[in-house]
Amino acid sequence: MKKIFKRALVFLAAGFMLGACEKNAIPEVTEPVAEGAFVKFFFHVDGAPRTNFFLDSKKVTGVAPTTSGIVLGNLYGSAYPSNAYALLPAGNYKMSAVDTVAGKGTAETLASTSVSLASNKHYSAYLVGTTTSYEVFLAEDKLPPADYTKIWWRFMNTMANMPFAVDVYAVRAAIAATETKPAEPMEIIELGKNLGFKQHGSYVELKPGSYTFKVYPTGTAYDPATTKPYIQNAIVLGTLGRVYTTQIRGAYAETPKTSQIDYWRDR
Repeated sequence: MKKIFKRALVFLAAGFMLGACEKNAIPEVTEPVAEGAFVKFFFHVDGAPRTNFFLDSKKVTGVAPTTSGIVLGNLYGSAYPSNAYALLPAGNYKMSAVDTVAGKGTAETLASTSVSLASNKHYSAYLVGTTTSYEVFLAEDKLPPADYTKIWWRFMNTMANMPFAVDVYAVRAAIAATETKPAEPMEIIELGKNLGFKQHGSYVELKPGSYTFKVYPTGTAYDPATTKPYIQNAIVLGTLGRVYTTQIRGAYAETPKTSQIDYWRDR
């Protein structure tokens, strides 16, 4: 996971000035925003073209253009901004995910939805689905109060076409005794049950330690301590004061790829 900045990104032209004065240039947010909503954008459709998000007609995501000035978008598995939230004007908008066709002069809206962004609130916006059925949705990130003595974690399900909802656990490995500390047993922390597509759990406090995040089909028989999950990943947590989200993405397969589960720092 990339190093995370400690403050929200103040949004200026999606981080890059792409020549707004050129003929046929894509309109962008280019004015500094002193107050507004904090939004992070995720691109979770495997095989989707390079894509940008728009609020109404203004582009609000981006990557560095090519040396010839071709406008690029974000690829599957990426987030924008990768290390923070973008600060955008509050208000009511049509939020769209657009294939800008790498500057070839045409653009295609893959999906859109109406959103209402409130000042001083945090949101995650997602492009989800499949290459034949795209969706855009917005989730409010109800971040816990800042506390540099704790770690918080939640789970988000953005895996399309799943034939089941999921139960999710953070399993903290047992810690052997030392000369100065007693042994600590394995801990199993529930992050959410019966979470369907586009649903998420609440933030849950976790202790520092070595964790395996395990995802099981709801309604099946399992023991989080021993049963092989549908998908999992392992993480070592040590830094206090952090807030994270684990996500599953792409489209359902009986045997998922390891790249279909990931985590990002929210704060």
